[in-house]
Amino acid sequence: MRARGPAAWIAPLRAAWAVWQPAPESIPWDVRLTADASLPEPQGPLFEAIPHSQDGVCTLVASGFEGKVSAASGTALLRAHPQASPGDLGYFLRVVLAIQAFARGGMLFHTAGIVHREQGYAFFGVSGSGKTTAAHFSTPDPVLNDDLVLLWPAATGWQMYATPFGKRRGDVRVAALRALLRLLKDQDVFLAPLSPGRALGELVANTPVLSADSLWLPEMLARWETLLSVVPVYALHFRRDATFWEVIDAELG
Repeated sequence: MRARGPAAWIAPLRAAWAVWQPAPESIPWDVRLTADASLPEPQGPLFEAIPHSQDGVCTLVASGFEGKVSAASGTALLRAHPQASPGDLGYFLRVVLAIQAFARGGMLFHTAGIVHREQGYAFFGVSGSGKTTAAHFSTPDPVLNDDLVLLWPAATGWQMYATPFGKRRGDVRVAALRALLRLLKDQDVFLAPLSPGRALGELVANTPVLSADSLWLPEMLARWETLLSVVPVYALHFRRDATFWEVIDAELG
């Protein structure tokens, strides 16, 4: 993703993205960040804005921000007040990546991506469900990201890629996706299959950006159904220790 804009904005973004290894099939997009003092000062973070899509263009508007992302042309423009923070600009790049990935056949997914015995496991759930906890108790396994990963189709299934968002551990940047695990805090540790309907609902709810706009829903459901035809999904009941890996290894390893 080629981002252009004021040096004070671009430098921290480039540092964060320097170690990211994108999916090989992804096509570079042209992203422009423009400082516009005629806009009002931001009254809150950009991530509170709700994306809206129409005729292939996604708009993101909030106090101090006006953004447009076009999947067809592979371009994105954000006009922002000069007081905008690097975090706001980073969120706009997250929106661009989510739309870019979906347009090319992949998906950005709100999950902790952990590589265990050279296989990728996606631990997902609502905020507070335990993604960061799962990553902590997986030491020293590599963590692609403890918040957002990129899922990408491959000839033998699906791949899970690291992204510049959240925290990472180790040098691994991609792994074959072995299973999707919906985190549920419990005193007992066990895996339980999720019904297809519940699995789809949970996965859509954890698909950032796209789940905010109903126009994406039909294609998003079809994409997840394709993934679930080759990747299993379970509810993982776990407690605050590493015993969940014993269960995973016994049933999926």
